[in-house]
Formats: sequence, structure tokens, C-alpha cells
Amino acid sequence: MKKPWLRIVAIVVAVLVVIIIALPFLINVNSYRPKIESEASTALGRQVTIGNLSLSIFSGSVEADNVTIADDPAFSKSPFLTAKSLKIGVQLLPLIFAKQLKITEIVLEKPQITLLRAANGTWNYSSLGGSSAKKPSEGKPGESTAANLSVGKLNINDGVLMVGRANSRTKPRVYDKVNISVTDFSSTSQFPFKLTANTPSGGTADISGKAGPINPTDASKTPFETQVKINNANIAATGFVDPASGIGGVASLNGTLTSNGSQAKAVGTFTGAKLTLAPKATPAPETVVIKHAVDYDLDKESGAVTQGDISIGKAQAHLTGTFKSEGETEVVNLKLNGPAMSVEALEAMLPAFGIALPSGSQLKGELCQRIWRSPAQLTSWLSRVQSRSPTLAWQVLT
Repeated sequence: MKKPWLRIVAIVVAVLVVIIIALPFLINVNSYRPKIESEASTALGRQVTIGNLSLSIFSGSVEADNVTIADDPAFSKSPFLTAKSLKIGVQLLPLIFAKQLKITEIVLEKPQITLLRAANGTWNYSSLGGSSAKKPSEGKPGESTAANLSVGKLNINDGVLMVGRANSRTKPRVYDKVNISVTDFSSTSQFPFKLTANTPSGGTADISGKAGPINPTDASKTPFETQVKINNANIAATGFVDPASGIGGVASLNGTLTSNGSQAKAVGTFTGAKLTLAPKATPAPETVVIKHAVDYDLDKESGAVTQGDISIGKAQAHLTGTFKSEGETEVVNLKLNGPAMSVEALEAMLPAFGIALPSGSQLKGELCQRIWRSPAQLTSWLSRVQSRSPTLAWQVLT
């Protein structure tokens, strides 16, 4: 005969299994939906809506479908974010016995996120965090009433990121296969993150580092420090250059990007292949490598190139200057200095400027520093020589 305690253990186990199976049916998790929507809306400062909720005891999670986060009404009436499903990891005991919702993990599956920038430089995510939902009578001017949102893990899987300008006819840039992982997220402290994505028309981006704490009045000014790796990105498709400029090619970047919320700094190495630098130009056969350091003022939307060491094969040049955003226009004031640069190296870049040498012609010698410091004058001179002497074998001497 079996021992009585074995039978008792078997009965207890059976009862626990029945309870685990029955709990999702006994707990009406949809009754928490108004509270979840309300607290999420308060935390983000945007209207948040979710669809049907379901509870999984075995995974300790609540799942929701059809998630939508509204955009800032000053930018768009379309949603800022939509997602097919949202998984929220929760602590089961507080949920079951105290009806308290304590979040341990958030996972968004296949979201579509739209980032828009206004003409004055403001982004539509700047007001995320509750500042847009603040009532005039609460707190001091400029303070946010956002809750201290804290989550152990926050993941975005297989998302689509669309980046564009508000009230613009230009199509937004589309980054797909966006995956973001964040651990120990808190709105009031620094947290580590990693982002990977496909860039428009090919290429990949890999960004990792730390960010936070979230700026309570403007999320776009949240400080961060990151390592950035971009491979084989189509320059023309990124949307950062005017299509009419003719600038294109394939770019790779390896460097760092840091910001304290007001000032940003980029340091690294840019590698450009098959570059075009003028309308109707043909890709240059030489690869261009630029070791750079750029300072950027987020408030003034202006910056300075403090280092721009350019290598074209064995040839060396240096680029410095300033740039500034004025609406959808970028105003640049750059100086290119290439003393004693050989014209053989320059010849390899002529196609990128839309300049074609006559058949059988070539450049020899060294290009004088005076001409090289004036690219517009050089281009005009080469055009005149080509038109007047189509069979001339050019020799440029210092």
C-alpha cells in the first residue's frame, strides 16, 4: 500500500495544476485595461489605447493587441506608434492577491514608429514623458508630472522607423528590421541600450551605449553616449542630403556620438565609395576616407567641423568649417585645403564632380595650392581647357 503522504502530495499537485489552468479564466484581465491605458497615457503624455488583453500564467505576462500611441497634435493626427501586439511581464502574486500591476518587462512586436521634425527643429517625440499632459495649475512652469516609469527589460522587435519632416511633401526615410533592447530602464536614471536596423535602400546600423535620465520637458534633449557603426548605407536614400545636389554613394561609419542634451559631438571615421558630388556625375573609382570630429549645438541647430582629414588613395586634404540648418535647407561654409596634392589623385575624383576628361587625356604633376583652395575656380578652369583643347594631354605644373 502506498504511503498516505504520497497521495496527499499528488492531490495537492493536481489542485495546483487545476488552479493554474483555471486562473486565466477566473481573472478578468480586461478589467485592468482602463487602468493600463490611463497610467500609460499619463506616463507618456499621449493618448494610449490597447485592444484585447489576455493573461498567461506560465509566462507571467499580460498580452495586448492593437496598441496605439497618439502623436503630438501639433505634428500629426496620425498615430505616433502602432503595434500588432504588446507583451507586459508582471509579478503574478501582487496581481492575483492584491490586484496590483507591477511590470517587469515590456515587449513590442512589429511596431511602426513615425518621427517628425518641425521647421524650428522640434521633434514630435520631444513632448513624450508627460509634459504635454500637464495641467496649468500643477507644479511650477516647465515641470513635468510624468511618473517615474521603471521597467526591468524593454524590447522592440522587428519594427519599422519612419523619419521625416512635419508638413513636408518629401517622403519619410524608412528604416526596417528595427530591434531595440533596453535593460534596467528608468526615466530618472541612466540605462544601457542597443539598437540595430536596416538603413534605407540597403546597409545596416548598429548603435549601442547608455542614455538617460529622460529630460522631463524635452525628450529629444536626453543625454546619451553611444558607439555607432553603419555599413554600406546609400547616401542619397538617407534623406539627409538634397536629391537635387547629386550627392550619393555608399557610406560606412565607425565612431562615437555623445550628447549632454544641449551639445553633441561626433568623432570617427567615414568611408565613402562610388561617390558622386554633383548632378549627372558618375561614381568616382577611388574610395574616400575621412577622419572627423564634429561639434553640434542642438538648440541653435548649427555645428562646426573641427577635424576633417581626407584621404584619397595616398593624397591628403583637410576640411574645416561650419554648417547650420535653416528649415529644410542646410547652409554650409567649408574650407578644403590640400597643399601639394598630386593631380593624379585628383583625376580619380573628377567623375564625382561631373567632369570628364577627353579621351586619351590625363593629368600629371602637382596641383598648385592656390587653385586647389578654390574648387569652383579649378572646375571652371578644367572646363575651359577641355572645351578648347579636346585632344590635349594635360600637364599641370606648380
